[in-house]
Amino acid sequence: MKQCLPMFFSFARFCAHITKRWIQALTCIIASAVCAEEGMWPFNHLPLKQIQEKYGVELSQDWIDHVQKASLRISAGGSGSFVSAQGLILTNHHVGATAIYNLSQQGKDLMKEGFLAPLLEDELPVPDFYADQLISIRDITDEIKQATESKPTDEEKEYARKAAMARIKETAQQQTGLQPEIVALYQGAIYNLYLYRRYTDIRLVMAPEKSIAFFGGDEANFEYPRYDLDCCFFRIYDNGEPLATPHYFKLSATGPTPDEPLFVSGNPGTTKRMLTSAHVQFVRKFNIDFLRKWLKKSRAALTAFGTQSPEHRRIAQDELFSIENAQKVVDNLHKSFKQLPIIADKRQFENQLQKQYGKAPWNNLQKALKGARSYYPEYTVLEGAASHYSQLYSWAKQLVRYAVESEKPNDQRLKEFAQTEIPTLKLQLLSTVPVYPSLDQVELEDSFARTISVLGKRHPVSKLLKANSPSDLLAHTKLMDLSVREHLFNNPKLIEQSTDPLLVLAKSIDPYARAVRKRKEIELDSVQNESYSQIAKILFARYGQSVYPDATFTLRLSIGTMKGYEQNDKQVVPQTQLEGLFATAEQHHFTPPYDLPPSWISNKASLDMTTPFNFVSTNDIIGGNSGSPVINQNKELVGLIFDGNIESIIWSFAYSDVQGRATSVHSRAILEALQNVYHSSRLIQELQEPLND
Repeated sequence: MKQCLPMFFSFARFCAHITKRWIQALTCIIASAVCAEEGMWPFNHLPLKQIQEKYGVELSQDWIDHVQKASLRISAGGSGSFVSAQGLILTNHHVGATAIYNLSQQGKDLMKEGFLAPLLEDELPVPDFYADQLISIRDITDEIKQATESKPTDEEKEYARKAAMARIKETAQQQTGLQPEIVALYQGAIYNLYLYRRYTDIRLVMAPEKSIAFFGGDEANFEYPRYDLDCCFFRIYDNGEPLATPHYFKLSATGPTPDEPLFVSGNPGTTKRMLTSAHVQFVRKFNIDFLRKWLKKSRAALTAFGTQSPEHRRIAQDELFSIENAQKVVDNLHKSFKQLPIIADKRQFENQLQKQYGKAPWNNLQKALKGARSYYPEYTVLEGAASHYSQLYSWAKQLVRYAVESEKPNDQRLKEFAQTEIPTLKLQLLSTVPVYPSLDQVELEDSFARTISVLGKRHPVSKLLKANSPSDLLAHTKLMDLSVREHLFNNPKLIEQSTDPLLVLAKSIDPYARAVRKRKEIELDSVQNESYSQIAKILFARYGQSVYPDATFTLRLSIGTMKGYEQNDKQVVPQTQLEGLFATAEQHHFTPPYDLPPSWISNKASLDMTTPFNFVSTNDIIGGNSGSPVINQNKELVGLIFDGNIESIIWSFAYSDVQGRATSVHSRAILEALQNVYHSSRLIQELQEPLND
């Protein structure tokens, strides 16, 4: 989820508010979900009784099924939903940004200019972009446990677990034709099999200009009040025709009202609320602090590249946006850990449990985490979050591994190369997305230099990187050619024989990357799975299963209300109006990032300035929820999640509704813009068709 702006609030004052509630919030996540609006609930584990008691709303199974099938997970890392019976999808502009960027070219910048398809035949096919619709969920915990319970060591349990998961997924795909995914809940205490219908023929229908979709730019990111039309429309096609979709949300012409229950149906990425104090401390040092430094240098390299020409600035903007957004998240998490007693309060809560149940699982995990400190930086740059050196190198690494893994029995492969994942791999490798050698070279140079700095000059991979010039690699590789990648994919034995320099480099690095990955899986992942499984049993024994699991980028439902908050002794209103957009632009003299597109300036007289634009709510969200529909109990879409305020960033680790809020585009703003700025009668008519119940 993209999130909001520089800190204009008093962080110390926020800390004073939240510290008093920290133990309460921590206890809530463990013991009960009925604590403020906290909770990201799986659709097979909804707190129906509590919702009815608190909000007076009874959610029927038909309601649940409809919302589940109208909601979508977008491959770009966000959420979306069907908003018409003809396969029309609504999501955020920043979720669709990579697709919009990839459809652009020199002299035709759809990010800057926007896009609107007048007719169906004008809708643009999007490469390497898909949407998943959740069809069913099945508990497979017993099947996984049966495969592992007889294994004497954590390492053997881990291998048995992975083999069982591969078999279950392969069988499910063969029997249903759906895309399977196994989801570990409560850090591995429970396993569910999720089955998705995957849609790959997706076409761009409408996208506003970036300057209105991301009004205020990085300065306003994570801020509120906001004035962003952060939305865009795609359409799913089936056999060349718009997909018939009986499950969809109709856009509300009125939007939300204060105190009414609002439901967010989306795919929150990853939360860490159930991690132990030792694990949070590890994440702080080896994820958050590491990424702060890494992202800062990446941003500097891309910014310098973008200053070289307008075309360089255009082709760097998508990656730069992602980096700037991520940097703001980790910077504020870093500050939060300095100001809030997150680790100390977790440790206090754990001490209470350990007095009754013993310390073994906590101690085992802590020991594994301590050991991981010696190799985790190497893992991060060779296999983890910082190992995506460039687009072309990523393709080379995938091809090299595909050649090796495709020769193995399915249950012995790396999980991303299991038979069930090959269609997704093929979609990525045979993508028609544009590749820019100049950008790829900058990313390779930057990644190589920083990888060497992490590994040290004596590491074998450092020597390999120093011996390979990015400019020479790109001058001689043929992987930019789709037909070459397709030929290699269809004939994987040729990959081993290839002299393509990028493939040769990837083959040379692969043994070291595999080795550190295996070490992490054996020494950390296996212990982590067993430890958290034991901790979860302790929590279930004490509190029962009245608690939601951490987010896993799978479909969840959260409940909240539109509600303002207090900041710096002032009350922040829950929604902004269109007049505030123009006032803010004028205040900044219409200069970037507060400039407005010509379409908005020329149509100002036609707009209703009292139209609600953005609003905040107490819904529990996190990264991945971008593009999630905000619906009322009548299944009407009243808003579109696009952000959270800066006080919500800490929700990765603990929820508090003192000041933290989810931020949405108001449904009326979307309709007003389509009607009076973009004059899209075709979309307006489609969005206002009666809902098929």
